[in-house]
Amino acid sequence: MKKNKQTLNNLPTLSIVIVTFNNSLTLPFCLKAIFKQNYPKKLIEYINVDGGSTDKTLSLMRQYGFKIIKSPVANAEVQRAIGLRKAKNEIMVYIDADNYLPHNNWLLQMVKPFVENKDVIYSQTLRYTYRKKDSPFNRYCALFGVADPVVYYVGRPDRLSWATDKWKYGKITKKTKDYFIVKFNKKNLPTVGCNGVMVKREILLNHAKSDDDNFLHIDVYVDLLEKGFNNFAIVKNDIIHATALTLKNLIKKRVAFLTYYFNQVTPRRYKIYDYSKIGDNWKMFLFIFYTITFIRPLWDSLKGFIKIHDVAWFLHPISCWGFLYAYSKSFIKNKIIYAAK
Repeated sequence: MKKNKQTLNNLPTLSIVIVTFNNSLTLPFCLKAIFKQNYPKKLIEYINVDGGSTDKTLSLMRQYGFKIIKSPVANAEVQRAIGLRKAKNEIMVYIDADNYLPHNNWLLQMVKPFVENKDVIYSQTLRYTYRKKDSPFNRYCALFGVADPVVYYVGRPDRLSWATDKWKYGKITKKTKDYFIVKFNKKNLPTVGCNGVMVKREILLNHAKSDDDNFLHIDVYVDLLEKGFNNFAIVKNDIIHATALTLKNLIKKRVAFLTYYFNQVTPRRYKIYDYSKIGDNWKMFLFIFYTITFIRPLWDSLKGFIKIHDVAWFLHPISCWGFLYAYSKSFIKNKIIYAAK
């Protein structure tokens, strides 16, 4: 995107928030990309909410001039809520420690929908960046647009697969060459809110349940939808997500998230899978059937491979089995904990 005078004169102030806990392996790449951005530094505040890191995380953050805020717990959701309350600028920019901005105009491209549309409250990238040099499982997640095949098959992926150019989630109300605006409702809201996203701070702070016990990066957007804030921008851009080097690591992260997800003290407002709904049960049954038979995952892998020739597509059937295990383990663990209460 060209940096024209009108755009530069109307740029909003940004609060870049990175939550950390022993992320020294990925942070150098993350921070280096942030500080190469062609965005006026005077319009940005840099906040790190740390959950008690014992590696080189904090020294890296100090080196890059981040304001460090200590979190009482190493919980990314609680840390995001703390960052929201401590921030002062117009737009929150949630960048995870394993997110790398792929080019120097990334921030400029992501704020453009806010500059041109006063009703837009949120922006995210259309895809995850696909790079041939990445590990097989990082390439797999980027190619399918999700780190979880269950989300892919229940129809709530947070990014678009590289196998298609068609966005089919929510109602598109405006299209430009750089982005499109979508209206969502609670039934068709994808798993938004993480991995390099922007949101208006005052709206998120004042109209969502942003206290530590209620903040979860997907649920807060259900809160906003219920208050009538439903203009989301999908920018024709991407972001690098260093998801996992191995399937074991990927599943471990997912089990940890699902365990937290299922065991929230307060009722969930957003459910990836709601076992009380016939439609969701049917979709989960189909996922299990697809996984056991291998046919649909292989077909989806083949369609992707025809589009982009990379064998990482064919990790999909294996990943489906891995996540079937992850969901089963988390569900059983949740039932045991619930029964013991």
